[in-house]
Amino acid sequence: MNIRQGRFTLGLVFAGLLSAQLASADTVLAGPTTKPVAAAKTPLSPVVAKTAATPVSITVPALTPANNAKKPLRVLFIGNSYTFFNGGLGTAVKGLASAVKDGRPFEYVEVTKGGQTLEGHWNDGKALAAIRKGGWDFVVLQEHSLGALDRREKMFQYAKMFDAEIRKTGAKTVFYETWGRKNRPEMYGVVEQAYVSLASQLKAVVAPAGAAWSMALKSNPTLALHIADLSHPTPAGTYLNACVFYETFFGKSPEGLPHTIKNAAGKILIDLPESEATLLQRTAKETCTRGAAQPTLVAN
Repeated sequence: MNIRQGRFTLGLVFAGLLSAQLASADTVLAGPTTKPVAAAKTPLSPVVAKTAATPVSITVPALTPANNAKKPLRVLFIGNSYTFFNGGLGTAVKGLASAVKDGRPFEYVEVTKGGQTLEGHWNDGKALAAIRKGGWDFVVLQEHSLGALDRREKMFQYAKMFDAEIRKTGAKTVFYETWGRKNRPEMYGVVEQAYVSLASQLKAVVAPAGAAWSMALKSNPTLALHIADLSHPTPAGTYLNACVFYETFFGKSPEGLPHTIKNAAGKILIDLPESEATLLQRTAKETCTRGAAQPTLVAN
C-alpha cells in the first residue's frame, strides 16, 4: 500500500470577526494558533453557543512509512477545540507512540470544529463520511464540554447514532471524557457519570481524561492544566490527555515516555519538566487502572 507522508489541513475560512464573546463555546476560531476567548466570570450559559463562523477542519497527519512491518493502529478523532488544541491530541498521542522502540505505528485523522457538538457533527456530515471510509481501529467521540450538563439527551441520542455507524465498519467507539471548568469543579463528577453511563449502555469504552485531571489536581493543586479562559487545556493538560489515550489505545503504561512532543515538521508543541511529565504519566496509568469496570482496548 502506498502511504503518503505529510500533514494537510482542509479548512473552510470565513471572513470577518465574531462580534460577541461566545462564553459557552469550547473555542471561537479553530486552529492551533488562535487564542480562545477568556471565560466569563458570570455563570456559563446553559445554551450551547452557535459557532457558524468557526472553520471546519479535517487534519491528516504524517503517516508511517510503508516499509514498517507492523500494521498501523488507525484512529479517527471527532470533536472540537478540546481535541485540536496545542497542536492536536492525535499529534500528542503519535509523539508518545513513536518513541516506543519497535512499537506499533500510530495513524490518525481529526475531524474538528470549534465549539461543535455531536449533533452538529452529525448534521454537518463530514464526520460521518470519514467513519464510513472505514479502516479505523477506534473512533473517538467528544461531545461539547457542557453537553453532559446542558444537553445530555441530545448527547446520548447522537452518540448512539454515531456508535451504530462505527460498528458497521468494524471499529470500536471510544468516548473522550472531558473535564470541569477551573471555576466549576462540580462539573467533574457530572461529566464522568454521563460518559460512563453512555459507554455502559453501548458497551463502549471511556478514555477518562476528566477523571485524570481531577486526580492530578488533587495530587498537586498547583498544576496548571487550564489556560486563562478556565476551560481549554494548557500543554500539560493536553499531555495528560494524550497519556490517557495512549494507555487506552495500546493497553500499555505511558510511564517513561518522552516529555517533549513535536509535530511532523519538528516544531516543539509540548515541552514539560521531566518531574511534571512523570506525575502526569503516573496519573494517567492510575486513572485507567482504576476504571477496571471497562476493558482496555487493544486493536487487532
